[in-house]
Amino acid sequence: MRRFLSAICAAAVILSLFSGASFAAGGGKRMDEDRYGLHVEPDGTVTLRGEPFYGFGVNYFAAFARYADSENQRTDEFKAGLAGLASYNIPFIRIPLCGYYPSYYDVYDSDPERVFSYLKEVLDECEKYRIGVIGSLMWWDSVIPAHVSGKRSDFGNVKSETMEYARKYVADVVSRFADHPAIWGWEIGNEYNLSADLCDRNLKEYLWPQNIDGMPLDNVNGFDYYTSEELAVFYKEIAALIRSYDSYRMITTGNSEMRPAAYSLYESGRTKDSNHIWELNWELSTRDQFNMMNKLLTPDPIDTLSFHLQQGTYDGSNRYIMYFKVFGRNLSTEEYFKAYADTAKAMGKACYFGEFGDMLDMENAPDMIDKFKEITSAISSSGIQIASLWQFQDYTDEGPAGLKLQVLSELNAKLAAEGKQSGEEDWQPLSDEEKAAAEPKASKKGCGSFGAAAGALAGAAAAGLAVKKAEARRQKCKKNSR
Repeated sequence: MRRFLSAICAAAVILSLFSGASFAAGGGKRMDEDRYGLHVEPDGTVTLRGEPFYGFGVNYFAAFARYADSENQRTDEFKAGLAGLASYNIPFIRIPLCGYYPSYYDVYDSDPERVFSYLKEVLDECEKYRIGVIGSLMWWDSVIPAHVSGKRSDFGNVKSETMEYARKYVADVVSRFADHPAIWGWEIGNEYNLSADLCDRNLKEYLWPQNIDGMPLDNVNGFDYYTSEELAVFYKEIAALIRSYDSYRMITTGNSEMRPAAYSLYESGRTKDSNHIWELNWELSTRDQFNMMNKLLTPDPIDTLSFHLQQGTYDGSNRYIMYFKVFGRNLSTEEYFKAYADTAKAMGKACYFGEFGDMLDMENAPDMIDKFKEITSAISSSGIQIASLWQFQDYTDEGPAGLKLQVLSELNAKLAAEGKQSGEEDWQPLSDEEKAAAEPKASKKGCGSFGAAAGALAGAAAAGLAVKKAEARRQKCKKNSR
């Protein structure tokens, strides 16, 4: 399947160079020809319609997921929530484009039009309020393997039922919505890296919670754990499929913070026996090993490194986490954020701080908002262009949530005034002149690893051609870059 997708993708790149069209893997329809959403340039810069974009968004988990598989697909809640976020100058949200439990995929299997028509309502409302969406396609790592009665280690098997089902779902979502203006980027899942390389010989630890319908813990064996190498196979396969339908928008993993011992755990996973069991090693990673693990788990054609973290404790100490013991020393918040930004840049990729600002047990501390401002300042100083607040199962602006939203509102208003955010024109179709200037437009990474000829063509296109903007927009960009 991978070879087939790669060949199709390579053909699409070559065709675009000569005909000005990019075709989906299924053939025929051009996807995202108007260049909506966020794009990653060859140097890792995040752009929106050709201009650098900076912004603070929020996570709004329940916007689609709460009622996606419900008989009562209410719209009033997400409509009110999006209106509220718009009033606080929030330019984009991160949401699951799926449900949380296996029951969602039961509904999808039986009536895909039901769930996709509801998703379209959510995206249309986002477009109405000019709020972009970074869509997470398969949120919880355990759910699809459970749905097909497979194992999580099937992530590493391109012929497994888990992989086949994941491809089917991703193709359905991306092919339907790759031309929707509200989609700003694609994310594969949520924090899959945190389960990678964790194993227990007694088959008790590091699995999913008990007593969840459709996810029993009977018949568990070592293959219910997965390694980073297996996860990297899954990421690469799914990203190539996304890229075959959408040659333009950013793709990220949804990875969380890289575990301080990620490299040693990875090496442990490589010693798995015939029962897919191994012993864990928790030795802390060096900086080079940190870079290596981020590279392994951000494979091409993924163009955006992802990380998440919280800054409270929940350990009873009632303290903020503002320093991080990594690489054999303590790093400040800004230094730690910059480590991710620098690692991404060295790979020619963007950096997305997908969940920040969750203060956990410190949410109601009297100095919480001051610490929150320190974090947002550190994000900006580190060079990270896009970050989203972890906050909302459902929208609220009461209490600490409202204080944080006010901070983000002011920051985004400042960025917009500086010309670093979206404008009305970014939500409009390209003019014929802009389309002509924008084609061909391909990432230097193309659609994956297909061979030297296609890769060279894609690289030449990315290096030599950028989206031409109207004169006023070019002048604005020039002014703001001084």
